Amino acid sequence: MPNMIIKKGNFKLEVDRNDLFQLEETPDGISFTFKNNFQLLYNDQHMPAAIKNVMKNTTDSYEGKKLIFDFDNQRHPVMVDAG
Repeated sequence: MPNMIIKKGNFKLEVDRNDLFQLEETPDGISFTFKNNFQLLYNDQHMPAAIKNVMKNTTDSYEGKKLIFDFDNQRHPVMVDAG
């Protein structure tokens, strides 16, 4: 089953990709909403809109694929794992 990894510094969260209900851009960052009413907010008031847009579009375009969100990497903030 494809997983989803969210990384920031020493923090690493790995969840089942199918548990992601919605990813939304917010004025202050990104909001991940998962099944069972769990929500993860990443607040960064300086996050460029282009990065938020890439994260949202990648999530919407690659359903069923393993995604890696790396908030420390502004060049590649989200990657699709081909494995």
